Amino acid sequence: MVVNQQAPSPAQYDMLNELIKESKEFIAAYDTIVLHKELYRNVLLFSLSCLREKLVELIQKFSKLPKEDNKTAVIDCCGVSYNKYDCFKEHYEQVHNRKALQSASLCELKMSLTKISFFERRIRGYLKGGEISSCEMIMNLKKILKKIDMSLVF
Repeated sequence: MVVNQQAPSPAQYDMLNELIKESKEFIAAYDTIVLHKELYRNVLLFSLSCLREKLVELIQKFSKLPKEDNKTAVIDCCGVSYNKYDCFKEHYEQVHNRKALQSASLCELKMSLTKISFFERRIRGYLKGGEISSCEMIMNLKKILKKIDMSLVF
């Protein structure tokens, strides 16, 4: 039996390139998206959890996803590694500008949620119509997944 393998259409490559571009932008903007996690913890963590589910589904569609233990997560800040949330939080409150968190506006929260929602919609679209992948796409998605996992742990 001969299987008829067709080459992916140019639209598939356009869709892939668009996802790669938007994943790079999301990685670059991620720190500003979760900047006010302390103030709006429940809302942001819920949105990130929903995005995480779609990311895992997309990565598993094209690649294997290793099982990682999030309990051993380590976060680096100011050249020091913290593996306990309490230690990191104490350092953050002492060293970094707490007033920046206090002055967070609802507008910034809405902007963060919009970026998360937009990227999640792009992931859902690629889950439905995307048929090709690249190493760069998988690598970017895994970077985002790692950042989300770190945000959910700490």
